Amino acid sequence: MYQYNAVIRKVVDGDTIEIDIDLGLSAWVHNEKIRLYGIDTPEVYGVKKGSPEWELGNQSSEFVKQNLKENSQVIIETIKDKKEKYGRYLALIFIQIDQNILTGLEDIRSIDDYYCLNDILIAKGLAKKYMI
Repeated sequence: MYQYNAVIRKVVDGDTIEIDIDLGLSAWVHNEKIRLYGIDTPEVYGVKKGSPEWELGNQSSEFVKQNLKENSQVIIETIKDKKEKYGRYLALIFIQIDQNILTGLEDIRSIDDYYCLNDILIAKGLAKKYMI
């Protein structure tokens, strides 16, 4: 729907992040929770520690944390102009990433030298496709 520059504040889990959004003309929205659109990562909260779901959820969260450092610049592409039932906007997140991580991955959308984290997580088997 719309594209914005944003700054990472915090990774909540494999499919939820907290960001500051640059709306342009020196206007910012701070500490906004974003749900990565079109994917679902396994849960780490409320599941048995050490279970297969917990292990994969932990891998997903760690991958996102490694590639979305606090204060890093990203581009978001919003999907709807309103929040979903948990109060988060849905968006595609485009990040700058080590090209070696992209080796062998197909169908990864990009904006200039920013690559879609949502697509990367699916291609690496760390998330499944999911429509809200």
